[in-house]
Amino acid sequence: MVTSSMAINLHQLKIFHTVARSGSFSRAAAELLISQPSVSIQVGELERQFGTDLFAQTGKSVRLTEAGRVLDDYAARILSLIDETRVAVDEVKGLRRGRLLLGATPTPGTYLLPTLLGRFKELYPNIEISLRITDTRRIQEMLLQHHLDLGVVGGKVSFPDIESSVFLTDTLVLIASPLHRFASVPSVRVADLTGEPFILRERGSGNRETVDEALHRAGVHVTPVFELEGAEVVKQAVAANLGVSILSRCAVELEVAAGRLRIVAVDGLRVERAFSLIHRRDHALPHVAQAFLETIRPSAPAGVAAAAEAPYGRLPPPSTPA
Repeated sequence: MVTSSMAINLHQLKIFHTVARSGSFSRAAAELLISQPSVSIQVGELERQFGTDLFAQTGKSVRLTEAGRVLDDYAARILSLIDETRVAVDEVKGLRRGRLLLGATPTPGTYLLPTLLGRFKELYPNIEISLRITDTRRIQEMLLQHHLDLGVVGGKVSFPDIESSVFLTDTLVLIASPLHRFASVPSVRVADLTGEPFILRERGSGNRETVDEALHRAGVHVTPVFELEGAEVVKQAVAANLGVSILSRCAVELEVAAGRLRIVAVDGLRVERAFSLIHRRDHALPHVAQAFLETIRPSAPAGVAAAAEAPYGRLPPPSTPA
């Protein structure tokens, strides 16, 4: 009868399975490079724990009892799984398999990370990548719940158990329709923004917080004609000449290149924010997440570093933690 204190170890199972396969205690001992008494002791311990004979003697050989056949079937499967586990762990260590769980706020998640993830995928094609785009607070919650490995956020980090380090300096620019009066001048003054119809991102977004703070510091009061959720709909409204806006440069590059939007220089106004990498303070990063960080740092291969630097902003110098 099996007791609740039963403690079968893999060493015992391997010895038992080797005896069953070879049909001899002495042959099993030779194969395992241990003494025959050691083999007998370990098999005897298994029989004691199960409370039944596992082998029957037939001359100089042994054969499995019915209980022994049942155990040998399970032992073969267990030992095979152990071998598979070793291979799987080695593959993860060598980044030949694994999963990267990322969270990002909308701007870096939409306009920055896809390029960097593409470069990472070129280096590690068998790594599965999951990217969740949501707000800064939700990303922090998911990190604390172990649902994410890393986060890239443009908002402020508020949870004390979250470690944050600057990844990229994001530049925000004033944009207007090519039909807008601002589009025909080299630059405008900060004072020219007062009273101008503004289309702003939704309250609570990192973009909105940064723009509100920058305009407040510059002494500019604006009343938005639209508050819209997401950069894409803001760009559409600006392109329709419904007002001007301030968005991340990386979010408007394609529209500017296509002539649908214009970037307008504002004398005396510089709007920047940090995109930060965040992770649990008390949790070691998985190997695959460490590899991703190495890929996107300036010390990474030239093509990857270039993708991270331009045209979206400035990476911190190598001495800056990432």
